[in-house]
Amino acid sequence: MKFTVARDILVEILTNVVGAVDKKHTSKILENVLLNASDGKLRLVTTDLEIELSSSIEVTIEEEGVVTAPARKLLDITKALPKDSFISFSLDAETARMLIKVGRSRFELATLPAEDFPELDEIPLGTTLTLKESEFKRLLDKTSFSMANQDVRYYLNGLLLDITNGQINTVSTDGHRLALCELNDEAINVTERASIIVPRKGALELSRLLESSSDVAVDIQLSTNHIRVKKDNIRFTSKLIDGKYPDYQAAVPSSTTISIQLDRMIFRDTLARVAILSNEKFRGIRLRLTDGVMKLMSNNPEQESAEEEIDINYSGEAFEIGFNVSYVLEAVNHMEGEMIDFNFTSSAASALLSSNDDPGVRYIVMPVRL
Repeated sequence: MKFTVARDILVEILTNVVGAVDKKHTSKILENVLLNASDGKLRLVTTDLEIELSSSIEVTIEEEGVVTAPARKLLDITKALPKDSFISFSLDAETARMLIKVGRSRFELATLPAEDFPELDEIPLGTTLTLKESEFKRLLDKTSFSMANQDVRYYLNGLLLDITNGQINTVSTDGHRLALCELNDEAINVTERASIIVPRKGALELSRLLESSSDVAVDIQLSTNHIRVKKDNIRFTSKLIDGKYPDYQAAVPSSTTISIQLDRMIFRDTLARVAILSNEKFRGIRLRLTDGVMKLMSNNPEQESAEEEIDINYSGEAFEIGFNVSYVLEAVNHMEGEMIDFNFTSSAASALLSSNDDPGVRYIVMPVRL
């Protein structure tokens, strides 16, 4: 195996694929990247057995071959080399070491045989659709923060993609809050409804690969057990969580009795200040609505307290409700626009946050008793 590649291009594709490398080091081979130099191209593949990332570029090949090498070490070495340089790679057959040379720099990396690398088999893909990269990233970014993390209800440790003709919804919940983002597009054409749960790591890694400023089309392919996304020369594949997701539509309040409009930035900053003296464990704050005023209050076991008021468009009976301030703050931080709507029904019912400047996005937060 012997080939030469531009340093800047290699840094870019290594950065794209390194996210799938297993950080828990359950197996030595899962720390490695597969390098396959053949037919004038270098193909790189990484996997943690749940997701797989691959990318390929054209390189100058003197001798074809395939091997695996430590992914993060290889990326660190490549990044540290001079920009605009060309890197020479070769494999010493006797020592099974990868030799990396640029000018007077020389590195030797340990390798493992490619036969031991667990590449995903070709998978039968059914449903196929195309989305703008920026739209797909928005669907993921608006909802992924509400996913559960290591919940015993394993189906909550992921992101739901609910696809019907003309519409895609992304949904996440950890049982205390729910995030929903809807995209309506007549170009979305599927023969039957597809509801899949992408694992937490897969959803976050996919979002990292996508760019919010790009309107390039990405191909999304689904099978019973996998999702595959192709963008330029990057191919992302993830296994799916096998489970039934809760009925998210039932969690969205169909009507509310109290609706107030808030300046998003003022509300966000006020929440952040009042949160400083909330209970560190439960993060509870109280909101009290009276004529024209919302009072935000917090206290903690050290008998410290905070209070702040915001002018609002409310008239009626005094209304009080408690929330985990972190959940409300995260929702507000993921919203766009100058004004947001905060909707309530009762102190025991979930509240709904939305914005006219952020179409299709709704956040539901359950109240807490304080």
